[in-house]
Amino acid sequence: MARRTPIDTLLTPRAAALTDALARAVAGESEAVHRARVASRRLREVLPALALDETEAWHPLRHDVRRVTRALGQVRELDVAATHLEAALTAQPIGAGAMAAARRALRVDRAAALRQARTALTPARVARLLERLQAASARSPAPDAAAVTTAITARVLRGARRVCAALDRVGAVYVPARLHAVRIAVKRLRYALEARGAARGTRGSAQLQQLRVIQDLLGRAHDLHVLGERLRAVELRAVSRSRAMARDLAALERALDLECRALHAAFMSRRAALLKLSASLAAGPRVARARTVA
Repeated sequence: MARRTPIDTLLTPRAAALTDALARAVAGESEAVHRARVASRRLREVLPALALDETEAWHPLRHDVRRVTRALGQVRELDVAATHLEAALTAQPIGAGAMAAARRALRVDRAAALRQARTALTPARVARLLERLQAASARSPAPDAAAVTTAITARVLRGARRVCAALDRVGAVYVPARLHAVRIAVKRLRYALEARGAARGTRGSAQLQQLRVIQDLLGRAHDLHVLGERLRAVELRAVSRSRAMARDLAALERALDLECRALHAAFMSRRAALLKLSASLAAGPRVARARTVA
């Protein structure tokens, strides 16, 4: 049996995941939008490690993959907002007029976001991206496995340091932007750890599970905050037409804000453990081995 190369373990499965979802994502399928964004983020973590020679051929590919992440971001955000809106309306029913206005606003915004995504991800650009992914997967000779693992380990260290820096800026007061910065840093660290595990041929770890739990918690806080901001815009437009509708929307916003603050408190109870994990990863493998021996 031929020995698997870094292309086989890192690039090919991630490229396949993006290829499988991209066309349906551009068509507007919600689940495909989510899968395409996740696949693009995972690819972005491994491409720098695979481009060890820093040839010009890798740079356009990295740019193309980043375009996918950004183009589909607003669409995904609005899909999640619509899901959370329905859950919020079940928990706290409001007037029919306010309910219809909120749903309509999200539908309109989602349609506009999808049009923008299609402008960024034209058929020609999608075809070019897929060609570049195929060419990269067929690259010969394959990158040296040890060098790729070293490069990915360096990305883990940098990712862990980003998490530590983001945690330093989070305080007891709920500040959505700072919480979101931690979420993004945790997500990037998680994908880097996944890539390192794939490069080493190891399975998921307790570290990955811990990061996944934190990411989910912070993700919900961010998604509810985004929904609240969008409902606020609907409320401001509704004030001149119906004060009752505006009051309903304001009440729903307050409920979402309270849940966001509760999620912030839940995160703060986990902050120390996350900081300990990140600091351990940021210290590097030599320190980790020394601690194990001790």
